[in-house]
Amino acid sequence: MLWLLLVSAPLAAAVPTPREHFGFTPGDDYKLADFEQISSYFGKLAGASDRLLWREFGRSSHGKPMYVAFISSAENLRRLEEHRQTSRRLALGQATAEEARRMSREGRAIVWIDSGLHSSEVAPAQHAPEFAYRMLTGETEEIQRIRDKVIIMQIPVINPDGHDWIVEWYRGNVGTPYEIAPLPRLYQKYAGHDNNRDWFMLNLQETRHVTKLLFQDWFPQIVYNQHQVPPFPARIFVPPYADPLNPHILPAVMEGIHVIGSAMKERFAREGKPGVLSYHGFDGWWNGGLRSVPAFHNMHGILTEVAGHAYATPREYKSSELPARFANGIPTKEPSIFYQLPWLGGRWTLRDAIDYMLTADFAILDLASSRPEHFLLKSHEMARANIETGMRGKPYAYVIPQDQWDRSSALDMLWRLAAAGIEVRRSRSAFSAGGKNYAAGSYVLLAGQPFRSYLLDLMEPQKYPEIRQGPTGPLRRPYDVAGWTMSMSMGVSVDRIDEPFQTELELLSEVPRPQPSRNRRENASFLATAELLEAGRRLRWSAQGDLLVEGEAPAAEFAAATWELARPRLALYEPWSANMDSGWTQYVLDTYKVPHTLLRNDDVRQDDLRKRFDAILLASQSTASILHGFRPGEQTGRTATPGAPLALQRPEYTGGIGVAGLHRLDQFVRDGGTLIALDAATELPIQFFGLPVRNVVRAGAEPGSAGFYCPGSLLRISVDTSHPLAAGMPTEAVAFSSGGHAFDVTLAPGFNTGERAVRSVARFAANNLLASGYVTGEREVLGKDVMLEARHGKGRVVLFGIRPQFRAQTQGTFKLLLNAVYSASARELKP
Repeated sequence: MLWLLLVSAPLAAAVPTPREHFGFTPGDDYKLADFEQISSYFGKLAGASDRLLWREFGRSSHGKPMYVAFISSAENLRRLEEHRQTSRRLALGQATAEEARRMSREGRAIVWIDSGLHSSEVAPAQHAPEFAYRMLTGETEEIQRIRDKVIIMQIPVINPDGHDWIVEWYRGNVGTPYEIAPLPRLYQKYAGHDNNRDWFMLNLQETRHVTKLLFQDWFPQIVYNQHQVPPFPARIFVPPYADPLNPHILPAVMEGIHVIGSAMKERFAREGKPGVLSYHGFDGWWNGGLRSVPAFHNMHGILTEVAGHAYATPREYKSSELPARFANGIPTKEPSIFYQLPWLGGRWTLRDAIDYMLTADFAILDLASSRPEHFLLKSHEMARANIETGMRGKPYAYVIPQDQWDRSSALDMLWRLAAAGIEVRRSRSAFSAGGKNYAAGSYVLLAGQPFRSYLLDLMEPQKYPEIRQGPTGPLRRPYDVAGWTMSMSMGVSVDRIDEPFQTELELLSEVPRPQPSRNRRENASFLATAELLEAGRRLRWSAQGDLLVEGEAPAAEFAAATWELARPRLALYEPWSANMDSGWTQYVLDTYKVPHTLLRNDDVRQDDLRKRFDAILLASQSTASILHGFRPGEQTGRTATPGAPLALQRPEYTGGIGVAGLHRLDQFVRDGGTLIALDAATELPIQFFGLPVRNVVRAGAEPGSAGFYCPGSLLRISVDTSHPLAAGMPTEAVAFSSGGHAFDVTLAPGFNTGERAVRSVARFAANNLLASGYVTGEREVLGKDVMLEARHGKGRVVLFGIRPQFRAQTQGTFKLLLNAVYSASARELKP
């Protein structure tokens, strides 16, 4: 392992205070420090103190360095590699019981503290310099004990790109009517806020770099992930988390999280800081966030959400502005078990948020430094328990057979699992298991491994439990999505084997990455398509769905093909509302090297759309948002949280496509273009183009009502593989649905004929709909269309009632979207 050691020196000069470096103290009203200021301050700290090492561990999506500071005693930092190896061996269960006890006594607890993942939540990154300064210069008994017994891994700014965009935006708006306006773009390339939804799929560069630190190199026992949006009017959220509990998280992990949360709450109480809330909103079910994925790796994932709604602009809250109750019914102005000391309003500043975060920091570190042996030994015990439980079976292993429908996606899934610390093995010879025969070269994931919890959670279907307030009360909604089984969403065939079996397996140090393919059953075929078209090769699709290359395919077969391909002339609508679904769509297009143009509102209103583009893609977004956007002069809190001050957006970032843009889109399709609409965006062409289609899902359906309710789950679909848009798909697949759309075709006279013809591409399954997650009211959508091709004039509209590219996690349905894109520029060859 190679580290870039930037600066490390014994005491060479007085450690500078934050004010001496920045010219202000981070936390001051109307002031924000940018990434260069923060990183250069840490560089100065490392140069002035032998208690801090400053290392680059990767590069951001836009090429900025990503840094981690190791803070501890000088002696601990001199022995840093030794302590890393101790943490690693214990976390992987690579020691005997006696060795583990000795190593735990001699080792140091590793505590991770990160800041700035969600860049608009400015307090964590602004608090980072002061925390480091206190740790280096403090000489209290507590701080000396922390330095002696703990190695802190502090990442001051985990998203440097977005941090600078936010700081620059705020600095440009301070003192104007637009002071607290939201950034009109995603603050993380592709993902925006969803950069904290990528921690098992590992699509983003930042996620991959951090994942390597966590699950391949350092294995901290406590992972503290700092955020800034608690349920209003709480001043900070700390664990315990809310129900439900994911059954794959070890009880010892969750109980440890409770212990840490209790230590935090007790410290806030001792310091008289009100507004500390627990057991509300942030549940123990979800897997995919920076605080949740560590819990499946036997680590104590800690989330806090400190209050702060307006960058560095202070605000006065009147008691009359506070709601009487939280969403779960707990009163906001009276003490309760999970909200012991209510906050009753008053002035709130960025400085207040930083003070609360410092209290949380030192509560965690005080506990870790008081019990380092406990945390180290516990990590070994949990790893060994996982290994031994898996070796007993049920399940014993997951086998990924050679005969995959899409081998490229199978390899991609295995690579992502391995990157997160899962042991991937390959059979050296043929074998039998679970009543089936497997060829040599089949991949095997043994359940008997340290991070068994993580493996099971991504391979097994989720069954979101029904927890209600009272016998007939509303269902407790999941914090994020209800189902996310990786193998299902990626379209990978995986066999669960419950009983032990014998075969010779090799542990892979590296999983091969998928290569471009000519087989249209593989997503990697779209890489080959893009590269061949860019190279000027002539490509065709056969009637059987094969990808044919002139000069390589038999001449007769090439001549008999039904479609001639061309490089797509694709436009993706990009609003000023920082649409994450649009960002993830762009990620998929870039991943598969699909050339595309981003269309802003003014671009849509131009009269040359059909001359420039074959297809226009609308990511999921409401009709009202597409048409109107952020209205000029509108004061709104819709981009913020409850209790946040209203914001006025800069005029140049207001508005939508308007009536003129709607007309241009309609004319674009009538003139022969293809409009591709995803999920919520389907309502626009259905409503305004007069398509013979209606959405059968009732808006606003609640769990337990007669309507269809699906809070983000994986559902089974049936695919018409004879349709060109379904080429390469199996007849049965799994798709992600957030529960909003399923279609019926109008059968009135004159509809569904000629230039108004509609053809189904995919339908929800007629039975056994739910694959993973939760759904009620499914009778409303069973057998209903979920993907349609609707003719409109000379062109067509492709309607997706699902999000086939959701968070770039649903590789099993990528082909449906990419086929729609390429078919728009393809020319049908008449016999």
